[in-house]
Amino acid sequence: MFAPPTMTAPLPSMPVGPAFVPPRRSAPAVAAVPASPPRRQPVIRAQAPEEPKPARPPMLTLPPPEQLGVAVRPTDRADADWTALHARMRDLGVLSFRMDKLPNGRARFTCWMPLDRPELTRRIECEAASEWEAAQRGLREAAGMSRPTP
Repeated sequence: MFAPPTMTAPLPSMPVGPAFVPPRRSAPAVAAVPASPPRRQPVIRAQAPEEPKPARPPMLTLPPPEQLGVAVRPTDRADADWTALHARMRDLGVLSFRMDKLPNGRARFTCWMPLDRPELTRRIECEAASEWEAAQRGLREAAGMSRPTP
């Protein structure tokens, strides 16, 4: 079947003119190259130059104590025989002993000796420049006591 012909309305007429054409851009102009390189600006640093280190002063030395008239006493004897000292304490009947270092650098020897009655003891205390000297003085005093008879 046939469809009846359709009718279309005429298109409105438009004025015909030149179409819009965007303007052409020209290539950028090349800057002229200078004949000599540009002058460099001086570099400024915010740091002072290093100063030379001063020479070390000479080391001070002290004269030995003997030259100043000070008597030097050894703090401890190198040849001290502590085993013999313990044997001597055992022979004297020392019940207990103690050795203390004092803040002033000296030493204190303390020992306890038995008396006639078993519940009583005598305390002997000696202070000296070294542990060995303090122990020797304490044992001399302990030897001066009469040892109780069993």
